[in-house]
Amino acid sequence: MKVISKVSQEEFELQFLSSEWYKEFYDSVRVKYNGIINNPNLLDWQENFFRKELLWKWRYPLLGQLPLEIEWYLIELSAEEFENLLVIREIGWENTFGIGKNLREVAFAVKNNVQDRGNVRFDIIQDIMDNIGKYNFKEKLILISSDLKPPYTIVEGNHRAVAFELKKIETEVNSHLPKQFLLGISRIMNTSPWFNFRQTQQIIG
Repeated sequence: MKVISKVSQEEFELQFLSSEWYKEFYDSVRVKYNGIINNPNLLDWQENFFRKELLWKWRYPLLGQLPLEIEWYLIELSAEEFENLLVIREIGWENTFGIGKNLREVAFAVKNNVQDRGNVRFDIIQDIMDNIGKYNFKEKLILISSDLKPPYTIVEGNHRAVAFELKKIETEVNSHLPKQFLLGISRIMNTSPWFNFRQTQQIIG
């Protein structure tokens, strides 16, 4: 893992909102606010305010269960580090794949036709796979951890991440894998229900 730079809360919110901007709950406001998403000015406090409002209005159930004080970083990961990212600890993903699973394990489970027991939506994963090479997936995956050392949990972009890893397994090519990620760290990140961990990993409260 290589740390590229620290990232502001405003940049984090922009990245998160950008990755969600296509979803239907933004249909009614997309035309009005497209400019501050596609051509943002992070020095404009009004833009930052509107982006925060748009993001938190719809994603509070997820964001509200992260620690208040988080340090955000732009990092770079290798292909091997990518496959070891943990998927989100969410009930649907746990019911389907189990606890503490990494991308490689999840991708192989999907490849081997595991039953979707939690409405994970394998069709979304397939749609993303079909668009690899056709669409520029520039939105960064967002990770969380208790410090800068792995393991890291994917808190936003789980379907994309699984699709990327599954494509790598099927084609034995990794040129489509993302290189840069946003990582949020907090010493109390383990208090978040989304924070995942390997069964052999000790969690200190």
